Amino acid sequence: MNKQVFSFGNKNRVWYSPKSDLKSPDTTHQILMFGNLEDIRLLKKTVGETTIKNTFLRFPKKVYTGAALNFIKKFILRLPTPIDDQQYLKTTPRITR
Repeated sequence: MNKQVFSFGNKNRVWYSPKSDLKSPDTTHQILMFGNLEDIRLLKKTVGETTIKNTFLRFPKKVYTGAALNFIKKFILRLPTPIDDQQYLKTTPRITR
């Protein structure tokens, strides 16, 4: 499996993807959910807060716990309108058609 190493602050983070890109929805969600506050700050500085918000809202991923999702919505992204938590919580079933 290919892996890319992104250097954030004093630590290197390994993202297991052959084409890791800081602007990709997968990488953005991984950093928001599993990164520390320094990682998130550097992501905002590198990509921009507007891009992160747009990515978060346009490409939901079921990787968040309830507590993490609330923290990200209220304090990290400061979203002014409610979102459908079911699209983001990893404990909810997937919608199949």
